[in-house]
Amino acid sequence: MNTVIILAGGTGTRVGAGRPKQFIEVLGKPVLAYTCEIFQKNKNIDAIEIVCHHDWVDYCRDMVNKYCISKVKWIVLGGETFQDSVMNGVKHLEELLGKETSLDDYVFIQYGGAPFTSQKIVDAVAEMTFERGSAVTATPCYQLLSERTTDTTSDVWCDRDKYIQIACPYGFKFSYLLDIYKRSAEQGLLETIEPHTTSLMYALGETINYAYGDQTNIKITTAEDIEMFEGYVMADQKREKESVTGDVVVFLADGFEECEGLIVVDLLRRAGLKVLMASIMGRRDVKSSRDILIHADCLAENVAYEKVRMIVLPGGRTGTENLAASELVKDRCLEFAKDRYVAAVCAAPSILAQLGLMKQATVHPDFAGAMREAEVLNESVVVDGNIITGQGLGATMPFALVLVKILANANKVEEIRKAICYYDDYCEMQREQK
Repeated sequence: MNTVIILAGGTGTRVGAGRPKQFIEVLGKPVLAYTCEIFQKNKNIDAIEIVCHHDWVDYCRDMVNKYCISKVKWIVLGGETFQDSVMNGVKHLEELLGKETSLDDYVFIQYGGAPFTSQKIVDAVAEMTFERGSAVTATPCYQLLSERTTDTTSDVWCDRDKYIQIACPYGFKFSYLLDIYKRSAEQGLLETIEPHTTSLMYALGETINYAYGDQTNIKITTAEDIEMFEGYVMADQKREKESVTGDVVVFLADGFEECEGLIVVDLLRRAGLKVLMASIMGRRDVKSSRDILIHADCLAENVAYEKVRMIVLPGGRTGTENLAASELVKDRCLEFAKDRYVAAVCAAPSILAQLGLMKQATVHPDFAGAMREAEVLNESVVVDGNIITGQGLGATMPFALVLVKILANANKVEEIRKAICYYDDYCEMQREQK
């Protein structure tokens, strides 16, 4: 197993924000959540352990749930110093040896206040660690260097080509990491050396392996760094928004009925249509009604809707409630109902009814009372102009095929039906077999 220890036990007083820097919110999301999501997305990482400041443990748990950071397996209390926090995280993993961890595992260390780290850097450190047993990300020193001789002046210049800047993440084979701390404790280094694992390695005469790094990988230390990160996030969102569009957008919200969403996506993609699974939750990972974590293609707010032909709303009781609470979803439904297509299945047609968009529709029987003036028909699929509704999970297949017919053609429907061996009912299948 490959585990990253994310250090969130400090107070971050130099930022001056009245709370630890890792919990400062940037565009409504804590810095620590951004950092965790780096490793949530990375294929080399299996588990996350957060070492948290004791006053922020409950906040941290709520954050993990809110942003569906499913790789977080443990939240461990931080220590009085940076080194204490690292050792608390390492000791906790050591206590799990033979149960959930192994000496052959790999452990990575990351600052909670370092949300700039790219996937390229994580991959490079992981690859080097797997190959050589340890690694750090390192960047050539591009700035001019001088040695400070007083508080405000210097007359000693340094050759920058002889220096390199190292940063997190650090990677280690777990047995090697434990050995570093064992020998450091025996030699009394923990009380005398700058509190970083790499500093202990230098003091022990160990070799440090450098992996790819770049100048964007900074650790938030000051208020200016927070402003820089906000700009970084906004630029990233802008790039994503400019590049994301498709034929169909399927909105996903926590609690959506997974089959109603994914069957629609599957069949429309079989028809050659570009379908975007768009999360309305402010994060890409969405938890379905049966706690299946789905990684959406994009955030709903980052879609360029001008070229989108249809939007689709899956059902699920909780999912429908979350969709109904979204101003973005309601605005898009009203917009698309004018001259494009809106489709909803199971409980979700009740959202369209509340917006006054339908004359006739079908809906799950439990939600018939929420359909206002719309005439509710007891049919699997109802097409009312450019509004298409499906009755429930059992009707999702014909519902999706109707969408294929509308957006592609009837021939494509027959092609898909044959490819997936779909029949309207069991009797029809029996007749064809005879």
